[in-house]
Amino acid sequence: MNVKTVTKTLAVASAAIMLLSGCGSSGGASSKQASAGGDGFDSKAQTTITFAGWSLDMTPEFKALADGFHKAHPNVTVNIKQYSADDYDKQLTADISSGAQPDVFPLKNLIKYVTYSESQGLADISDIASNFKGDKHISLSGYERDGKYYALPYRTDTWVLFYNKDMFKKTGLEEPNAKWTWNDYTKAAKQLKQKLPEAGYDANSVYPMYMHSWQAVVQSFAIAQSGKPASQTFLKADFSYMKPYYKRALAWQDDKLTIDWNTAFTNKVQYQPQFGTQKAAMMPMGTWYAATLLTQQNSGEAQKFSWGMAPVPQNPDRKVPKTPITFGSPTSLAISSKTSGQKLAAAKEFVKWAVGEGGANELAKLSTTPAYINDKITQTFFSPEGMANDAASRKAWSTHDMKLEAPVDQATDTINSILSDTHSAIMTETKSVDAALKETTQNVQDQGVLDE
Repeated sequence: MNVKTVTKTLAVASAAIMLLSGCGSSGGASSKQASAGGDGFDSKAQTTITFAGWSLDMTPEFKALADGFHKAHPNVTVNIKQYSADDYDKQLTADISSGAQPDVFPLKNLIKYVTYSESQGLADISDIASNFKGDKHISLSGYERDGKYYALPYRTDTWVLFYNKDMFKKTGLEEPNAKWTWNDYTKAAKQLKQKLPEAGYDANSVYPMYMHSWQAVVQSFAIAQSGKPASQTFLKADFSYMKPYYKRALAWQDDKLTIDWNTAFTNKVQYQPQFGTQKAAMMPMGTWYAATLLTQQNSGEAQKFSWGMAPVPQNPDRKVPKTPITFGSPTSLAISSKTSGQKLAAAKEFVKWAVGEGGANELAKLSTTPAYINDKITQTFFSPEGMANDAASRKAWSTHDMKLEAPVDQATDTINSILSDTHSAIMTETKSVDAALKETTQNVQDQGVLDE
């Protein structure tokens, strides 16, 4: 199977072009990847490097990577430095500014890369990146900055459509597929609203869908599926492409196809129990949720039922593409520019392993989606008992055209902050879609952050 995890670059200003991509592997990479040295790495030298992580009790991937690399390289010890999950970027940026950063550290998403790159705290690891250009199992798109690479993605979570197979079977409806548009999604939701009570589900608590309260659930789909580069829309304060997405979102809640936004936001409704306790038949969510659902079904926190993953519905105003378009964001690994000598060599070897097949296999064992995906990794990811492992779910997970959640630019944080207010104003229906988007354009222009 020719597995694709395509991350096509959103057109952004050159100053915002970003991080980097995947790397070779000590655990099954090609000979070309395996020979990519880390500045004279001595595998026999006793070496200790530090690695940043967060919420270690609930996020086992960091320990899995550290232990997996140590097993492959017994003379290298990887000590994990724990940060706060909520304040990770703030704490790490402070450490970089003071020169106290760990040897290796994750960058949660690409949007913050401008901040990190300006700190000059990231080492140039273009030598590792060069071994992966053209590798069909991992994408380098969007990571080059002025001809150099400063980080590598080790995991990539994209958005798919989770759905309850039992609900569809009991109602006699056809399951979601790659040809669905948002209009098909709406049609199915309306049919579910009628048929779910007939199938024995409580009409007062079970909904056809759940759309979480995050602004990305509307805005990032609109960005990804608009058909226009963000440099011509988002970064020019033209948000007209969001209008049909908001019109649909409002119609869904007005027709009681989902919990309304105000209730979900005010009551802090969480997506895990909504889908996990069969309160929703369909739910767009990131692939990270697969691991949570699997764990909760095994522990009893979630109910036992059959579920699957399908591609997210596509823009009905455009021709349905052969490869479904969705959004997501890679999580990357960077190396401190302060690290040198054997520590730098070991850090490079660790990053090379972690973002390649070796690290990908360790992540897949945890049902965590790695950036490097091949047949072996796919098999590992879908092997746990209870995991959705039908062919359609496998394809939805592995084959898609992933756009960035938001463009990488110095203006993005400011624009996103304004758009957050826009999202709540529209979804609470305190402002019309047209009025809110028009006001947003003016507010962004007033900030003076737009590209000329």
